[in-house]
This record gives sequence, structure tokens and C-alpha cells, in this order.
Amino acid sequence: MQICYVGIYTWQLLYSSVMELNTKLHAVNHQVRTVISAGVIGIAILLIILIYDQVSTALPAPTAASLATATTNVTNTFASAMELAPVIILVLIASIVIAVVQRFR
Repeated sequence: MQICYVGIYTWQLLYSSVMELNTKLHAVNHQVRTVISAGVIGIAILLIILIYDQVSTALPAPTAASLATATTNVTNTFASAMELAPVIILVLIASIVIAVVQRFR
């Protein structure tokens, strides 16, 4: 009977150790996903900017003043939208830092 209790206790210790390791790996997995997401977002932003630049330089210059103003407005709106891109990446990096700091608690 005593051997059965020792066996159960050993399995409980092993199970708790495996679950603790699983929790740590799960936290690391989320951090790795966040870093990969930040990289993918950064690359996507660069590709979007390059594609927009290629398209806008390939188009002929408009002859009418209203079309030139519209083209300038579109370019300015796109530029102001791209100003938020570094903020998105900084938020992802801040979430990594917060997760690491929480693990030290």
C-alpha cells in the first residue's frame, strides 16, 4: 500500500513539473509569436511603401490642376497613415517588454 502512495506522489510531482515547464514554454511561445508578428508587420509596411512608390512614379503627371491636387492629397493621406506604422511596432515591442517584466515578479 505504501508503494502505491509513493508511486502516486512521484507521478504528481512529475505531472506538476511538466505542467510548469509547459506554462513557461507557452509564455515563451507567445513572446516569439509577438516578435515574429512585429517583423512581419515591418516587412509588410516596407513592401506597401515600395509598391505605392512604384505605382505613383509609373503614373503620368496629371495635366489638370484638380487632378494634381487630388494626387497630392492621396499621397499626403497615405504618408499620414504610414506615420502610425512605427507606433504599431512599438506597441508590439512594449508588449514583449511587459511580458518579460511580469515573468520576473
